[in-house]
Amino acid sequence: MKREIATAVAASLALLLLLNISPPPPQNTAPPAPPQNATSAPQSPALPVVKLSELERLSPTYLYSVPAVLATTTAAVPLSAPAGTARAAAAANLQVAGVDEEDYVKFDGENLYVAAAGWVYVVGPDLAVKASGSCPAYDCVVFVWGGRLLTYGMEKFGFVKAYLYRLPDMAKVAEFNFSGVPIAARMAGGYVYIVAAATPPDVVINGARVDEAPLLSLDSPPAVLIVAAVDMERGRLNASAFVSGHAFRIYLKDGRLYIAAAQGIPQLLYKAAVKAWDRLPPDAKAKLNLTNPLTLYKSLQDLLRLRGYADDVIEALNSAKVTTATGIYIFDLDGLNIRLKAAAEVPGRLLDQFAIEELDGHLIVATTAAPVKFQTTRYVIQPLPRGEAVVISQDGQPVTTIRPPPPPPPPPAIYATEGEPSNSVYVLTPDGRIAGALEGLAPGERIYAARLIEKTLYLVTFRQIDPLFAIDLTNPAAPKVHGHLKTPGFSEYLHPVGQGKLLGVGAYERGLKIALFDVSNPTQPREVSNITATGLHSPVFYDHHAFAYSPELRLAMVPAASWYGAGYVLAVEVRDKLALRAVVNATADRAFFGQDAIYLVGRFGPASDVEIWKYTTDLRQAAAARLS
Repeated sequence: MKREIATAVAASLALLLLLNISPPPPQNTAPPAPPQNATSAPQSPALPVVKLSELERLSPTYLYSVPAVLATTTAAVPLSAPAGTARAAAAANLQVAGVDEEDYVKFDGENLYVAAAGWVYVVGPDLAVKASGSCPAYDCVVFVWGGRLLTYGMEKFGFVKAYLYRLPDMAKVAEFNFSGVPIAARMAGGYVYIVAAATPPDVVINGARVDEAPLLSLDSPPAVLIVAAVDMERGRLNASAFVSGHAFRIYLKDGRLYIAAAQGIPQLLYKAAVKAWDRLPPDAKAKLNLTNPLTLYKSLQDLLRLRGYADDVIEALNSAKVTTATGIYIFDLDGLNIRLKAAAEVPGRLLDQFAIEELDGHLIVATTAAPVKFQTTRYVIQPLPRGEAVVISQDGQPVTTIRPPPPPPPPPAIYATEGEPSNSVYVLTPDGRIAGALEGLAPGERIYAARLIEKTLYLVTFRQIDPLFAIDLTNPAAPKVHGHLKTPGFSEYLHPVGQGKLLGVGAYERGLKIALFDVSNPTQPREVSNITATGLHSPVFYDHHAFAYSPELRLAMVPAASWYGAGYVLAVEVRDKLALRAVVNATADRAFFGQDAIYLVGRFGPASDVEIWKYTTDLRQAAAARLS
């Protein structure tokens, strides 16, 4: 196995807001400089490197600052034949044109590539299996490009294995593995970028143990972020590890990969301690170590074990008035090379991947933020019996009784509660600085759907009624509300369906609602048509790949299921009004439009078996097949 250094973090790391570690302050002196505002110049700190064995115990030992150059592991596997034509298959309903996303089924206009029950199948237009090969898990995803097929899944919990096949004969040409639970993946230009979260300290990449990693942010329990790149043509892997909060959204466009990770309690405590340093009791400050979030979290735990500190310290931390927040890590991609360019922070959390988009080089982020209040647990320990009392007697007369003491109370634990939410839109520069913001949207509500169309961002928030906001992003420094609409129900997913039209899929009175909005005048959006179905819900609520739309047929395919498990697909014609074309009796969660056919695909059962239906474009069933 060849080891090489293929990734380097730029000297111009921007807005590492919470890692002010160069130089580290003495334990009892003033805190690091507060986070930068939107107009200050980006810093260039070195990332601290954490030994993963110590991270498991959240110990401040073995933390040191070095230039952040990342050692990575690369596997090179000779291919038995050159790659074929650069034909690619894609998932249903992609966010960014030309950027494929992880899914269990792909379609190239002719063939379906399906992962089912521990196997990968190539299925032809007649639904006959043309080739097959094993995949490393019952629940796998597939990528196809240039005569190559990549499939991966968790061989066992917390361990990812990937197989690379040559098409059309499905000959295996490479295998890769690394620790973690897959979060998401993207493919562009024949390179697949996989993001996973591993649990320290046992982290491996292609059999090589990772003993230490640069620290981006800290969570409890801690997580290690794995960013892996696979070259589909040459069969090579390059992967890097970072200590980070738990990542949950990624976005890729034009060679830039964005990874969003919600900040955990240790990171929020660090931010609060920096802001409230002057309000902390002097004797408490003498015991706190603000070198970085890791040392602060450990020293704060030790401090709270001492009597008389908890109330004053928690009161001071809460005076900082911190909110929930998300770290966004920006990587420049060049094939297998992954370079961390900047790390930014925005208040609040992202709903889904459509809450992060790129527009004219700026990053658009929609978040729901809530104020955070720290508290400590208060335990009342009652004496617990530990068996019968010990009675010692002399000449038949009791002389002493020994009773087991009650267990000692556990140390106070810090937790956080969240207050009333509000929503915001932030515009970030390429180096991670906040260039513009629109804050305080729909107080008390949360974002349920987001979609960027040209230079207008559409947001749906919800508490009791569904407000649809149109946000004007023409001026990145000053985003503003164009207009808004309130309508019953709420949309979980938004999709453009032609010039000036937007389709929403969401919930309505314990059922399903499909709504057509006229947004040709963003200052006055209006709902012009809808279809509702009682007793149904849809996987589109949480999985955008379940939705499919054909502009040529002007047909939307919306899968739905009853609360008792029966499955359907609603075929909805989209013109000036909505019209229900058909209700297909199929438990499908994917739809693909071929040249003269519509394919429905659905998984079912504990073994992830797959069923495929083929329909003509006028919705007459032509064939069906089951993969198991």
